Amino acid sequence: MTTLTENTIRSYTSSQSFARGLEYYQAGAIDNTFRQGNTLLADCEGTYTYRLRVELADEGVESASCTCPYEFDGYCKHIVALLLTYVHKPGEFVERKALPVLLGDVDKTALVVILTRLVDNHPELYGWLEMNLPPAASADRETAGSKAGPPSQVSEKVYRKRIKNILRPGGYNDDYDSAYGVARELDEITNNAEESLKAGDAQGAITILVTLLDELSDAYEMIDDSDGELADSADSAGRLLAESILSANLTARECDALGRRVAPSAENLSGYGIEAGLDVAGLALEYGWNEPEDDGKELIANLNTAKLNVLERQGRMDEFLSLCQQTGQHLRYVLKLLQLGRFDEAIRAANQILDPQAVLQVAQALQDANRPQNAITLAEQGLTLEGQKYHLAAWLAPLEESQERTEQALQAYLTAFASFPSLEIYKNIQRLSGERWELLKPDQMNILLQSGRPEVIAAVYLYEQEWDQAIAVAEKYAYNYDLREKVAEAVVNYRSDWVIQVAIREAEKLIEPTQSKHYPHAARWLGKAKQAYLQSGRKAEWLACLTRFKTTYARRPSLQKELAKL
Repeated sequence: MTTLTENTIRSYTSSQSFARGLEYYQAGAIDNTFRQGNTLLADCEGTYTYRLRVELADEGVESASCTCPYEFDGYCKHIVALLLTYVHKPGEFVERKALPVLLGDVDKTALVVILTRLVDNHPELYGWLEMNLPPAASADRETAGSKAGPPSQVSEKVYRKRIKNILRPGGYNDDYDSAYGVARELDEITNNAEESLKAGDAQGAITILVTLLDELSDAYEMIDDSDGELADSADSAGRLLAESILSANLTARECDALGRRVAPSAENLSGYGIEAGLDVAGLALEYGWNEPEDDGKELIANLNTAKLNVLERQGRMDEFLSLCQQTGQHLRYVLKLLQLGRFDEAIRAANQILDPQAVLQVAQALQDANRPQNAITLAEQGLTLEGQKYHLAAWLAPLEESQERTEQALQAYLTAFASFPSLEIYKNIQRLSGERWELLKPDQMNILLQSGRPEVIAAVYLYEQEWDQAIAVAEKYAYNYDLREKVAEAVVNYRSDWVIQVAIREAEKLIEPTQSKHYPHAARWLGKAKQAYLQSGRKAEWLACLTRFKTTYARRPSLQKELAKL
């Protein structure tokens, strides 16, 4: 189903998260493991019980989520532990059918019975179920916000109760650190509002969002939002409220009444620095679709974005394209033209885009539309622009190769390497440059050494079989556990003395704290020492080393169990 390996997992995360995830895996922290098609589900026992979900793809991982508050580079340690469990123990994942398949042949009466039992056992689900029931169908509903549409099906009472439950102390946020879990729950409420808006119920969306902001305003001071999770949720709700206001075609009197209703929440939240989204909503109430006066360039830009979202949602394409041009939204303008099949117009307009990242989006859309030559020409122009060009160059280079444009591919790889060097790009430059490689290599090594990326520097040295230079990198960055392990594995047959020295030192550091969860890692290091001893013909020294560990730590049965495997 997937080519997932340990090396693939490492590429998705930092060395620290991988090391900690490995510890969790070896400690058996992953539980309740299931597989539904390409989806993996599990729990991980950590500070709390975290819920994990991973979508696999042919190349590895499509997406992954965890209920922990991790926000740094790559996947968290809990996801790493799940992936390692799947790689090494795939049989532990119980295969189960996707819900549409499982419930596909169940009639309505049986489903009602099942849902009733579920809610009886979990009463807190009633509010969620009530909110997510589809509104009554009506053939009379016209465009979004039309006065001729039926009354809103949204119940403020239901949503207020649900939001209070989310925000109350000891409520839905028990399993989360800080405000992370609360924010996720509130974002689901905002998603409900967006679904109402898509269904043409702008007034229902306003009801949901105003209720959310009202309750959040009252509860905010009681929740630790040091990471700004709740602030982001409030801003998202405020921006969607602006779109809902623009969609509802409110009268001046209705705008005035809504403004008075939102004012206390806006004032309270602004005291905590939460105002960006609500300011956009306020501008929508004040000006509607009219051109605002001088209220700040960024604020007006945000209002224009809200207007574009409304026009796009309502399918008013001519107005959408016109507003894009008026407000300088060149990327959205070009992408929409491509979506509409107006390729020549889009290609001409793309020349106004001056950001390489935006150029990449257009070039990818052109390739998807089976216009590879147009995509290549545009991407080559993008590489001449100022800005971050790594992603554009890394995307363009293999495309140039596929068209047998070797020199252009080489220049793209050189641009990518200068921005963000990697071993793979280094190899591609070496391969395509041919006889010129010796001339190009010094500059590429200089770029690499100045990059501050020790893992890549060591990987290139190992690829070039410059063992001592790779060891020097590992010693310089001694805190990088993953790097030292990779270098030790690579040089074990060439620098056995160093591997023995570092392996024994690392093993002793892991054993010293007297924590059994570290013993499997210590044994892994000793396994490397064993390999180095045997490789260099020193079996007797290895046996003496192993005996010393067994004797010194004779009273640690968990460690003895690991040592016996050696």
